[in-house]
Amino acid sequence: MAQAANNTFASLTSWIELRGGWPEFIWGLVILSLSFNVYGPGRPQPGDFMLLGLLCVPILVVRFQMPAAIKLPVFSLATFVLYVFACNFVWAAATGEWDFFKASAFYAFNFSVFLGYLVMLGDRGDDWLRWTLYGFAASLLMLALLSIPFSDRVESGRLELFFVNPNQLAYHVLLCASIVVMLAPRYKVPRLVLYGLLACAVYIELRTYSRAGLLGIALLAAIQFAHRPTLVTIVALPVLVLALYLDLQALDTDLWEHRVETIQQSTTEDYITDRGIDRLYEHPEYLIAGAGEGYHLRFHHNKLEIHSSAANLVFSYGLIGTILFLIFLRLLSVAAGARLTLLMIPALSYSLFHQGMRARPFWILLALALGLGVLTAIEASRARNKPPLTLADR
Repeated sequence: MAQAANNTFASLTSWIELRGGWPEFIWGLVILSLSFNVYGPGRPQPGDFMLLGLLCVPILVVRFQMPAAIKLPVFSLATFVLYVFACNFVWAAATGEWDFFKASAFYAFNFSVFLGYLVMLGDRGDDWLRWTLYGFAASLLMLALLSIPFSDRVESGRLELFFVNPNQLAYHVLLCASIVVMLAPRYKVPRLVLYGLLACAVYIELRTYSRAGLLGIALLAAIQFAHRPTLVTIVALPVLVLALYLDLQALDTDLWEHRVETIQQSTTEDYITDRGIDRLYEHPEYLIAGAGEGYHLRFHHNKLEIHSSAANLVFSYGLIGTILFLIFLRLLSVAAGARLTLLMIPALSYSLFHQGMRARPFWILLALALGLGVLTAIEASRARNKPPLTLADR
């Protein structure tokens, strides 16, 4: 028995080392853990503690010289995060409320995940990207399989599995699929396999009754396989945004009636109020420097936060914070290239009507687009018989 166990472990070790190493294997497990919310909303999850050890600690111990194409977007994102801290600190001091620091902690940790991913990519190279593909592809397959024995984990008939609500599951699946589609061409994933993974994503989105999720997956597939992906995106994006709106407005059946419990009438005004978006025009005095992200009792008797990443960004951090984040996205898109930028659009669009900037895979998606775009450019430069470069070059 002991000999068999030793042989199995030796075989596993050989297989892992052949495909990268133990850090990559652990990274795959960390990715899988992101699909489980154990301790409830707004609290650190098991996956967060694993991310802390695997991505955040290496920032301090791994020696890695970032190329200029990566440094500029990272610096711009760091500037935005510093403004988040400054804005929340000022409002915490002014109101005496401490929950502003919770939002700052989210941004600090997510920035560390973003930066840590780039550091590990620079240190581990292609193996890190390959296991990123393995991990998120396995997540799609795992969630589809888990939906069978755990079909009772629903909210008003909508599948939520191990997430706080169905919308979180739908967004997570869209992020997983986006990352898989980003990496599929690099590792020549067979179309049949990719179709199967996208089918898993579609199945889960159907179970969550997320129209936006379904259209997001469809747009990803179109960008991947269309000959003119930019044109496809331009045509499909208005449809996706409309689906996002209707996804929250559809209250014509019992299943959809409980999706937003506080809505009493299915009107645009009630929808805007329920999502907290009305603060943008009711309190314009905060639109320059921001109201900070906390002490929501100032604006809603139930302490409701704004359920839209875009609206929350504008209201909480004003035009200053919004411009800083848009500068980061602009620099990121330049470094990532047209294809990877297009592949980020479904996830960015989904967060227009949901609070999506706290999701860890969202920041991994941004880091992946940046790192993969720069790495691809370096390889193209090498192919043109220019001096050989690596991601770790200055």
